[in-house]
Amino acid sequence: MIAVATNPEHRAAASEFFELFKIAWEFYRSGEEYDAVICCGIIPSDIRASLVLVYASDELSFDREHQLRVLQQDHSRELPSYRRWRLPVYGGLASIICNGKRHDAIAGKTKYSIATEIKVGAQSFIRIGYDLFAEVRHLLFKGQPARFAHVPVIEIHITIVRNILVEHQIPFEEVPPVPAGYNFIVCLTHDVDHFAIRNHKCDHTMLGFLYRASIGSMWELLCGKKSLRQVARNWLAILSLPLIYLRILPDFWSKLERYLELDHASTFFIVPKKGEAGTTAGGARLARRAVRYDLSQLQTSLNEILAHRGEIGVHGIDAWRDTAEARKEREQIQALTHNPEVGVRMHWLFFDSESAGKLDEAGFLYDSTVGYNETVGYRAGTTQAFRPFGTKRLLELPLHIMDTALFYPAHLNLSPKQAMMRVNDMVDNMRQFGGLLMVNWHDRSIAPERLWDDFYAELVEKLESAGVWFCTAAEAARWFRRRREVTFGTNGSEAALASGRSEAGLPGLRIRSYHGEQRSQSCAAKDRPTDPSFSEVLLDGAKEIARAI
Repeated sequence: MIAVATNPEHRAAASEFFELFKIAWEFYRSGEEYDAVICCGIIPSDIRASLVLVYASDELSFDREHQLRVLQQDHSRELPSYRRWRLPVYGGLASIICNGKRHDAIAGKTKYSIATEIKVGAQSFIRIGYDLFAEVRHLLFKGQPARFAHVPVIEIHITIVRNILVEHQIPFEEVPPVPAGYNFIVCLTHDVDHFAIRNHKCDHTMLGFLYRASIGSMWELLCGKKSLRQVARNWLAILSLPLIYLRILPDFWSKLERYLELDHASTFFIVPKKGEAGTTAGGARLARRAVRYDLSQLQTSLNEILAHRGEIGVHGIDAWRDTAEARKEREQIQALTHNPEVGVRMHWLFFDSESAGKLDEAGFLYDSTVGYNETVGYRAGTTQAFRPFGTKRLLELPLHIMDTALFYPAHLNLSPKQAMMRVNDMVDNMRQFGGLLMVNWHDRSIAPERLWDDFYAELVEKLESAGVWFCTAAEAARWFRRRREVTFGTNGSEAALASGRSEAGLPGLRIRSYHGEQRSQSCAAKDRPTDPSFSEVLLDGAKEIARAI
């Protein structure tokens, strides 16, 4: 059994950390014997464990007692690393200096190590110069800046703890965020912001379309970001507008059914209120945020989505700031789908520190707003669904990849080749860490003037070849909730589901058992992760399943 000793203000962060690193643990109880104890900010005097991890950026009495020097570092300039990863730290950071063994895997740019290992009798103490649970709280509550968007920081923290346990031959069981039979989870989602170009005439959307489809297309051709064929498609789209307004030709922005052909599972987020812009945190109304379609205009497409077992969620307007409005928006979509569980993503990704609590109170199953407008990556530092602090049921399914972030000139402004390189890096991360990759491709992004359909088709094909479970966002939320229900016996093993109810259609859960042994080859190499000896079985059966790679 693993125990955690930490200050009261970080107990919630510790609890959520061990939902992401799903192993047997408990808060430290004096007099109990443990396999390992993780201390953050405090160290009990009567620890009975062979391994103790001590996290703190400030000097502790333990440091003075064992002649450790704690040298404060500027975390805004000093960036620690763990093996091949750079590891941003958002709170206090310190180098730990002693005459004992340096834990070189966790290093800084200075000549000093961020972590040090010392022996005290039969016990091993690993002293690490930051506060783990303060970092987790910061990431899940405030998020990280765009310059570190590419770093799944919480997954690295989990890897550090896991590898230390394995290196010190501590036996434990883990339920990894990897569904049985797959390498990771992918949700293909679509924010429906426009739906039909005939809804727009002499407004900002139409003027932007005309510019980007004509002059913008020619410029992108010169920059190698569009082909001659795509430029021709855009110019033909401009010439077809009169016939579209006369309803002689079909509207080329009404493409929701096309996603049903491209996707293996689809989630669409629909704005329930036509012409409502909502308000900003300061009370301002941004007219451009209002949509021009109403739900009746989408009825045929929505029926087709539901017939193909797709999901329809709320693309919220005021739900992020007002519980009553959140409940109204949920009920409007619920009346269409007749589904008791509805998810939400806020339009323009509006969100603040109180939004999760309001959405939870309004009865949403999940939110998928926590992400970046300007880049792609891990705003919350994780590849996993998590429960925001202060909520009772809501899960946050972070947004990782958005089309406009990849291609818009005001954002990353990447070529298709550059964008696919970014995606490849994220797929590699998912293979290593597991979890959920959340993709948002807007409703009109596979139509003129954007024409990001070829890239999207290639993206879906790449993900399919990676051995993923494609599912709706609601299915992903149910799978992660099922994983959170796993409990462990009092001896730290014998994992079981707290609920006996079945979840039809969901992949099983893996139980990964680390036996307190490690492979002799390459375990100590600084530039590669520990290669532990473990076995895996399905939670609800004894059948051995293939080891994840």
